[in-house]
Amino acid sequence: MNIKDIFTRAGAGTIYILVILLGLLGGRFSFLAVFGAILAAGLFEFYRMVEKDTSHAISKIFNILSGVIIFISVFLYLENINTYLLPISVLTYLLILIASAIFLRRDDIFHGIIYSVFGQFYITMPLGLLMLISYSLQPDIAAGNAYDWVPVLALFVFLWVNDTAAYFIGSLIGKHKLIEHISPKKSIEGFIAGICFTMLASLIFDWLYPGFSVIFWMGFGVIVSLFGTLGDLFESLIKRTCKVKDAGDLIPGHGGILDRIDSLLVAVPAVFLYFILFLQ
Repeated sequence: MNIKDIFTRAGAGTIYILVILLGLLGGRFSFLAVFGAILAAGLFEFYRMVEKDTSHAISKIFNILSGVIIFISVFLYLENINTYLLPISVLTYLLILIASAIFLRRDDIFHGIIYSVFGQFYITMPLGLLMLISYSLQPDIAAGNAYDWVPVLALFVFLWVNDTAAYFIGSLIGKHKLIEHISPKKSIEGFIAGICFTMLASLIFDWLYPGFSVIFWMGFGVIVSLFGTLGDLFESLIKRTCKVKDAGDLIPGHGGILDRIDSLLVAVPAVFLYFILFLQ
């Protein structure tokens, strides 16, 4: 990688981080706008990638719009504005897919439906849960306006620390492959370094936000590190299966949106479950 590529990658990465921080720190409406756009871009990249060698049995536009509507309906539910749109949008989406299977005369219709539903589970559901996490530390969600960016910021910081530490330590001393047939560049040394540095970051959050125990923050960091790595490996498996290098080219030097949020998509459900078990 030459100097120009390094600066391009660093610049694009900085802009990406600033956009994420804007979405988090700007308030709940900023969160809705930024992560709604990320959701739409991620769904587009996913459906384009998995269907690149076939005609589209199910419209990408339909799937993307459905995902965005479901995401917005989660926001309306949390804000206590409309509690019915979420189940209505999910059920309507599923009913349309079932009707498509019956009325569209396509031999590959079930493949299209499977891709469609999986895309929503893989991308829309985690980003919807991310919004739930941003409301999870408030004592009374029913009161509305309970948005709190701290847990989501911690989640992103832990992911960034884990990825950065794993990359640099793995590049320097990594000799033992983690799962070579999926991601040849990942090493066991980098994986362990990612966990260790993420736990250090969790101690910083414990110092900055002492409202929760150090055990809570350390467990939070470990969960993010483990499942973030799993998410990275899973997206690598998808790309390898689809025979593509990157999910897209939206972010110079980094690939597409999915290449930046792959760790997030698997870490979020694990963190949400962790919060349910730890904070109940």
